[in-house]
Amino acid sequence: MPKSPAPASLFRKVSGIIESSRQKVYTAVNSGIVLMYWHIGEAIRTGVLGNEKAEYGKAVIEELGAALTVQYGKGFSARNLFNMLKLYETYPDKTILQTVSAKLSWSHFCKLIYLEEPIQRDFYATMAINERWSVRVMNERIEANHG
Repeated sequence: MPKSPAPASLFRKVSGIIESSRQKVYTAVNSGIVLMYWHIGEAIRTGVLGNEKAEYGKAVIEELGAALTVQYGKGFSARNLFNMLKLYETYPDKTILQTVSAKLSWSHFCKLIYLEEPIQRDFYATMAINERWSVRVMNERIEANHG
């Protein structure tokens, strides 16, 4: 940090702008990623699975995951596609998801979507937001209370 008073105050001001902007960018990108995953889950549910049998759907998702992984990387593996499908099924109302996705990461959602009871999901999502829990802390709390 600069030694003279004027540059030091300017440094603090510019640093504040940078930090604030970085947080806004992180929030926007994270929210965009979660919403993209929700749309992928929606596309899988409505366009691929529909009313088809589970075995057919599993094979299609595995094939889709293999093709997407070649094109876009491991973030689109079959396992992650199943998580995206589960996200869509767990949060069918996109407006609710939009509100929460601005405050929680995809990793938070990967844990929340497997909680069976909506009241549990809402509780842990609210606590993670209000207490600024990392994914690790949220996982510890869930495991401590629900094994």
